Amino acid sequence: MTRTMDLPTQRDTDDTTPATAPKTELTPSEPDSAATDRDATDDTSSTDVGGTPVDELSDEQRTALHAKWDAEIDTIIWVEPDEVLLAENVRTDNAEADEETTANFKTHGVKTAANGYRDYDTGAVVVTEGQRRVLNSREAGCLLPVWMKTPPPADERKATIDRIVNQFIENDIRRGLTLADKARGFQQLAAFNLTPTGIARKLALGKKGKACVENVLQAGRSELAVKAAERYDLDILQAAIVGEFDQAGDLDTAKELIRIARENPNNFTVFAERKRAERAENERFAALAEDLTEELTTAGVTIFDDSLSTYDGDARTLDRLRPTPEHEPRIELTAEYHASCPGHGAWIEEEYDEDDKRIPVPVYGCADFRAHGHALSYAPAGRADLTTVVTSPTGGAVDLDSLNDPAATSGNDEVAAARAAQAAAELERTKARIIRKWVIQNNKDWDASETPRREWLAGLLQRKTAPQGAQLFLALQKAEGGYELRRAFERNHPLAMKLIGMPVGATLADLADKIAKAPTAGKATLYDLFLTLCAIESDISRNTWRHPWGSSQAYIAAIISWGYPASDVERKVLEPETEADVIAAQLGDLDTAATSDGGTAADGGEPGEVHSHPAAEDAEGGTADDETDRGDGPDVVDIQDLDEDIAAAVEGDDAPGTDDHDDTAAEATGDDAAGSDEEASQHTETEVEAEPTGTAL
Repeated sequence: MTRTMDLPTQRDTDDTTPATAPKTELTPSEPDSAATDRDATDDTSSTDVGGTPVDELSDEQRTALHAKWDAEIDTIIWVEPDEVLLAENVRTDNAEADEETTANFKTHGVKTAANGYRDYDTGAVVVTEGQRRVLNSREAGCLLPVWMKTPPPADERKATIDRIVNQFIENDIRRGLTLADKARGFQQLAAFNLTPTGIARKLALGKKGKACVENVLQAGRSELAVKAAERYDLDILQAAIVGEFDQAGDLDTAKELIRIARENPNNFTVFAERKRAERAENERFAALAEDLTEELTTAGVTIFDDSLSTYDGDARTLDRLRPTPEHEPRIELTAEYHASCPGHGAWIEEEYDEDDKRIPVPVYGCADFRAHGHALSYAPAGRADLTTVVTSPTGGAVDLDSLNDPAATSGNDEVAAARAAQAAAELERTKARIIRKWVIQNNKDWDASETPRREWLAGLLQRKTAPQGAQLFLALQKAEGGYELRRAFERNHPLAMKLIGMPVGATLADLADKIAKAPTAGKATLYDLFLTLCAIESDISRNTWRHPWGSSQAYIAAIISWGYPASDVERKVLEPETEADVIAAQLGDLDTAATSDGGTAADGGEPGEVHSHPAAEDAEGGTADDETDRGDGPDVVDIQDLDEDIAAAVEGDDAPGTDDHDDTAAEATGDDAAGSDEEASQHTETEVEAEPTGTAL
């Protein structure tokens, strides 16, 4: 146990100034068992007097000893750390030895001297600045250099103020190496053919040293990562991951990771894992899309690009068309029937297979359905589209008063009904897309969350005792636990064996033997907790975030309470979303004012078409941010302010969540009106703006 002490000159000499530090003994502490094989030190308090206590020395002996101690001032002496005393210190948090520093001291010794003085009444060396150096050198078993200072003044108030100020200077004002400094240093060492393991060993960085060096080197290769780490206080691992994506050419993901690190750090690792998986998936998808393009081209199918919309203007996908206006509404126009049409072609779009992997598929359509004699699927019989028409039986100009004449607008009720039916059908189609994407994205996030969650479980076992509340959790699981616990027992705890690090081929007896060697009851309870958590973890699946059960909810709640930084998708286990809430959040309130083409004022398309609405675009795989809703307020992280050196690399990007489509209403012409040339010669058809009809979305 480390003791602190008052400065020996702090006496009750000033009745108006109360003593602020507790009194402690001034005798040196007992040597630590870790202090072994040390060099002999110069015990100046006993060399000339044979170990006689200072207060028992003669005046001549005491004077000679004080003169020797005076000569130590402004020099560095090497002492046994167990024999020094620690003055009271302003640092109380993190005021203990740590594994990394102790390992460094064992390898390299203490490179920076502590500050101290000699107590002339006892001969003890008192350290005023360097508390952690003392504690770590005790653990490391190495000598401690002390820069000897003049003993503090007799004035207790002045001595206390000086001590506190000096300790603030020592602890608070000093700045460590920046990430860029560390990266440059590691790169210089690597230039001498030192591996990350070698660098970590040279610097005595401890068990996680190799990973630390690798992360610093990774971050150091990216100027964006280094600048972001300095500006937004990213840790080394976060900076390394930002650097990874920046170096891979994925600047958008790198910037998004910086934002998440600051605003939603619990999602950082899951987002990175998902993007890594998507990177490989994109490469696979691109190869499949190339093969599909070649296949369609060979078959003589025109490939439509994004400049040709699938849902407004002249082009339409076949599932929105019927063969001719004379066909009954909703008659299917198949790709086989349409193959001979001059406007036949296909868009290459993406869908997901049963494993939620993206696959390219051809979506067939017609480049100009009116020109090639087709009709919208929901248009009334005899009509090609859903435009509202006013006719003049005389063939002359249309009298505006005729707009209120039922005879002049006959058939428009049928158009309105068709619009309403199509609106309802399109709404259901959009809802299905929203739910499908919601499931796919959360499934991907859940898959990505598995690695960090299991790494946390493995780290839990490094504790000495189980966290608070573990006993109650275990009791409830034993009382209420179901299939997942029994299954883990029957299968000999495969996940627990893996996370513990048991070798391949290890048996249940090996696991039991390891647990039997638990040094304390607390460690044994920790093993019990670990086995139980691994049993539940093994049994959760992709459906857990959507349909959680009791043990999975208790599991997620427990590990969160014990420090696990659960991501948003993992927190859905505790507060599941409903499909109705997801749909409502995506669709919002849409403007359903119809256009002359039978669409809405919002998108210029067919009634009920909501593709151009940002929420619907996101539901279809558009550009809306699928990680978090940023809201309307300013971003916490302004990527463009990172630094002038990288401003050019991040300028000009679209704001997250913007729609890539420029949807405008198609202007209908006289040629678009239903009817033959012969009919057109008998009467004039004029299109007018349709009244808002159909199902409000």
